[in-house]
Amino acid sequence: MKHDQRLRRVLTQRPCGLLTDIDGTISPIAATPDAARVSPGAQHHLRILARYLDLVGAVSGRAAADAAAMVGLSELVYIGNHGMELWEAGVSEPTPEAKPYVDTVATVLREAEAQVQLPGILFENKGVTGSVHYRLAPEPEQAGAAVGAVLQALAVQYGLRITGGRFVWELRPPLEINKGTAVQQLVGQRGLRGVIFLGDDRTDADAFQALRELQQQGVCEALSVGVVGADTPAIVRELADIVVEGVTGVEQLLAHMTELVAQQRDQTIREG
Repeated sequence: MKHDQRLRRVLTQRPCGLLTDIDGTISPIAATPDAARVSPGAQHHLRILARYLDLVGAVSGRAAADAAAMVGLSELVYIGNHGMELWEAGVSEPTPEAKPYVDTVATVLREAEAQVQLPGILFENKGVTGSVHYRLAPEPEQAGAAVGAVLQALAVQYGLRITGGRFVWELRPPLEINKGTAVQQLVGQRGLRGVIFLGDDRTDADAFQALRELQQQGVCEALSVGVVGADTPAIVRELADIVVEGVTGVEQLLAHMTELVAQQRDQTIREG
C-alpha cells in the first residue's frame, strides 16, 4: 500500500491512537443524518484495532451520544459537537465552556426555522451546537446561500458563530474549540506518541492542522488521512498527508492497519 512505511512508523509508536470522523468517512453521506449507517467493514476493523491500540475514537460533528449509538462500539471514545462534548464509558458530558449556550442555540434554530420558508431544509438541534442541512433542497446552492444569510444575522444578534460544511451550516458557541483542539487535548491527556486521523470535510482539516503542528513540535508522529470524493473541499486535500477514495478506501486502509498491528503483536510475542 502507498505510504506504507510512514503508516508503519506511526503505528510502532506507543502509546498510539486512531481517531476518525464518522459521516463521509466511515459512513457514506446520506440524504438525512438519521439515514446514515456506519460501514460494517469499518466497524469490524475498528473493533479489532481497539484491542491493539492504546486509543481508538470517533471525533464527530454529531452529538457524542448519537455518534456512540451510530458506531455501536462501547470500547471507543467519542468526541461530539466538534470537540465540545465527550462520551466515554457510557457517559456524555459537554465541555463546561459550552454548556451555557444550549438555550441560545435552541432559540436561534427556532427563529431560523420560522424565517426560512424553503423546502428540503433540515434543522438539527445537537445541544451545544446546531446544524442546518440543505442537501435536499431543490436548488441546494441557492438554498444554502439564503439559509446562511439568515443564520449569520441571527448568530451576530445572539453572539454565536456559523461555519460551513458539505451542504450544511453549523451553528456553534463563540469558543475556540474544534476538532483540532479536541485532538490536541486527547494527545496531551493520553500522552500519545503516534496518532492517525481520518476525515473528509472542512472541520476535519482543523484536526489535520493540529496534528501537523504537533508533529513539527516533536510531540508525536502523526498521519492525516483525507477521505476524498467528488465534492471534497480543497483544504482536505491540501492538509492531508495521504488520501483515500471514499468509505471504500477507508475500509481498505483500516484492514491494512489491522494486519500491521497484528504483525507487530506477533513479533513482540516472539521477541518476548
